[in-house]
Amino acid sequence: MTTPARPVNLPPQMCPPPLLGRCARCHAACHRYGFGGNPLCQAHQHKVAELQAKKPAGA
Repeated sequence: MTTPARPVNLPPQMCPPPLLGRCARCHAACHRYGFGGNPLCQAHQHKVAELQAKKPAGA
Protein backbone atom coordinates (compact mmCIF):
# COMPACT_ATOMS: atom_id res chain seq x y z
CA MET A 1 0.00 0.00 0.00
CA THR A 2 1.35 3.43 -0.91
CA THR A 3 0.80 6.63 0.99
CA PRO A 4 -1.02 9.45 -0.80
CA ALA A 5 1.12 12.26 -2.18
CA ARG A 6 1.45 15.25 0.07
CA PRO A 7 -0.63 18.19 -1.19
CA VAL A 8 1.36 20.91 -2.88
CA ASN A 9 1.56 24.28 -1.16
CA LEU A 10 1.24 26.71 -4.08
CA PRO A 11 3.19 29.95 -4.35
CA PRO A 12 0.91 32.96 -3.72
CA GLN A 13 1.01 33.99 -7.40
CA MET A 14 -0.59 30.67 -8.42
CA CYS A 15 -3.07 30.40 -5.55
CA PRO A 16 -6.75 31.36 -5.95
CA PRO A 17 -7.59 34.45 -3.83
CA PRO A 18 -10.00 32.62 -1.46
CA LEU A 19 -7.13 30.33 -0.39
CA LEU A 20 -4.65 33.13 0.34
CA GLY A 21 -3.79 34.17 3.87
CA ARG A 22 -0.89 35.60 5.83
CA CYS A 23 2.12 33.61 7.10
CA ALA A 24 1.92 33.07 10.85
CA ARG A 25 5.53 34.26 11.26
CA CYS A 26 6.24 37.02 8.72
CA HIS A 27 2.73 37.92 7.49
CA ALA A 28 3.67 37.43 3.82
CA ALA A 29 0.94 36.24 1.47
CA CYS A 30 0.81 32.44 1.26
CA HIS A 31 -1.44 29.47 0.38
CA ARG A 32 -2.95 29.16 3.84
CA TYR A 33 -6.42 27.69 3.38
CA GLY A 34 -7.92 24.71 1.57
CA PHE A 35 -6.29 21.51 0.33
CA GLY A 36 -2.52 21.83 0.65
CA GLY A 37 -2.66 25.00 2.70
CA ASN A 38 -0.13 25.72 5.44
CA PRO A 39 0.01 28.47 8.10
CA LEU A 40 3.62 29.21 7.10
CA CYS A 41 4.93 30.69 3.85
CA GLN A 42 7.22 28.51 1.72
CA ALA A 43 10.36 30.22 3.04
CA HIS A 44 9.44 29.46 6.66
CA GLN A 45 8.34 25.92 5.76
CA HIS A 46 11.86 25.26 4.43
CA LYS A 47 13.45 26.75 7.57
CA VAL A 48 11.33 24.51 9.82
CA ALA A 49 12.18 21.45 7.69
CA GLU A 50 15.90 22.25 7.99
CA LEU A 51 15.63 22.58 11.78
CA GLN A 52 13.77 19.27 12.05
CA ALA A 53 16.42 17.57 9.90
CA LYS A 54 19.15 18.82 12.26
CA LYS A 55 17.24 17.66 15.34
CA PRO A 56 18.86 14.55 16.87
CA ALA A 57 16.88 11.31 16.69
CA GLY A 58 14.82 10.58 19.79
CA ALA A 59 14.79 14.19 20.99
